Amino acid sequence: MSRAKLYLILAVALVVSLAFAAPAFAWTHGQFSATTDACAGCHVAHAAQAPKLLKVGPTQTHFCFLCHGDGGTSAPYDVKTGKTVVGATVYASTAGGFVDQQGTSLTSRHNVWGFSLTDPTPETGDPDQGAGTTGPSFVPGSPNTFGGNGFVCASCHDPHDGGTVPDASGIVTGSATTPNPRLLRRSITVGSATYSGLYVSFKFETVGTFTYGTPSVASGVYRVIEYLSGSTNWCGACHNKFNTREGSGSTADAWGMYRHAFEVPLASPNVRNPNPPTNVTFSGTPLETGSKIACLSCHRAHSSTVAVAGWASSWPRSEGGTSTTSALLRMDNRGVCYNCHGAAQYNLP
Repeated sequence: MSRAKLYLILAVALVVSLAFAAPAFAWTHGQFSATTDACAGCHVAHAAQAPKLLKVGPTQTHFCFLCHGDGGTSAPYDVKTGKTVVGATVYASTAGGFVDQQGTSLTSRHNVWGFSLTDPTPETGDPDQGAGTTGPSFVPGSPNTFGGNGFVCASCHDPHDGGTVPDASGIVTGSATTPNPRLLRRSITVGSATYSGLYVSFKFETVGTFTYGTPSVASGVYRVIEYLSGSTNWCGACHNKFNTREGSGSTADAWGMYRHAFEVPLASPNVRNPNPPTNVTFSGTPLETGSKIACLSCHRAHSSTVAVAGWASSWPRSEGGTSTTSALLRMDNRGVCYNCHGAAQYNLP
């Protein structure tokens, strides 16, 4: 066989193989290949309806709800109403939902619609803003303010950072080379400040599988059951006045405030209930490595439906905020306090 004929046969074989090759499919949020179709799941090159060439808008948050909202078919994680759906089984999100929680009205939430620069008419019924009004640019518990598009989903999450499957014990730990669980950013910019090295470790339980794409790709569906480490520093990147350590309840900070300490062991003599109930912990295990108090011991990340009244709503908040909302607490009034300090009823020293 001549060399020219051999080259012709090889060329024809290559063309045929490419013609019948299955399209490359990557997980939507990362692990892209050179011929990925994942970009087209979110972006369109010449007919986009929102900035960053997003398919729909008017804001990035509305776009994220296209897959992560009620009725969305592209993801099992519904952050709009705060649930994870696996077939006919529904799991309540430990973070809450941004619009409601499985049909229940919110009393407070992170305002992911930003403000007038990108969304002059926020979604009607939003508990934090009426239609046509703007949200606050300040960050509670911080001297910083948001600029640009304001506070949106990508303020906390990196939509392109990829994902890591939990190990045999269900743990995912972020690092400089490994994505954080739940696409949480490894660096956060608020105002003129950037905080890096924000690595967190979560423990998950597997609740099912989800199949998506063409050809079909099966992926595990996971539910957070423990926030193992790093979450206090991560939240403190924006709410840096609150990122305080042991003794801060008796020592004034640079702003003249006394604040509840974090990273305090539950074995501390100031904590009289060594076994807080599961509504402030997960799987009966106190949050944070070494059984320490973390932001998420008391607060939800996305929203809350609990109520505040009486003394619990009688004191102004940091940076001029009011006490008319529940501040994302997990329990009514200050039930989260009593869960750890319940022995105060006995006036123990």
